[in-house]
Amino acid sequence: MTMFNIDHINMNLNGTTQREILSSLASLAKSQDIVSDEDTLVQDYLEREKESTTGFGNGVAIPHARTNNVKTTAILFGRSSSDVEWDSLDGKPVNTFISLLVPNDQGDTHLKLLAKLSRQLVHKDFVSILKTGTKEEVFEAINNVLEN
Repeated sequence: MTMFNIDHINMNLNGTTQREILSSLASLAKSQDIVSDEDTLVQDYLEREKESTTGFGNGVAIPHARTNNVKTTAILFGRSSSDVEWDSLDGKPVNTFISLLVPNDQGDTHLKLLAKLSRQLVHKDFVSILKTGTKEEVFEAINNVLEN
């Protein structure tokens, strides 16, 4: 199983609140057999948000979880038609999400993925693809980051 494939993308996430978006991402994770339990993942996401926001700015958040509930390292991508309050670093709402899911024993992988992806969020071209690109363009852009 690859860490990120086209089936890990939902271009129409349901939800107008942080919890609803996290639930939609958890549902996607469960449907792809990435996690054992959907509700546990929502709680894992929410616990992580209590530590500090995953809203990086420019309408993008990187909700993530490192937990025994995760079966295999995976990246999910989602976009919402609603702007969702996320307590982002820039104080603006979020509508684009890259979720990192990593088993508890893979802390190095978790940090490397987070660093690779978050560094790209300063590049306007990358953010533009995430926010307005097609499913295929988003897939290619994220895979390019992962390969470098």
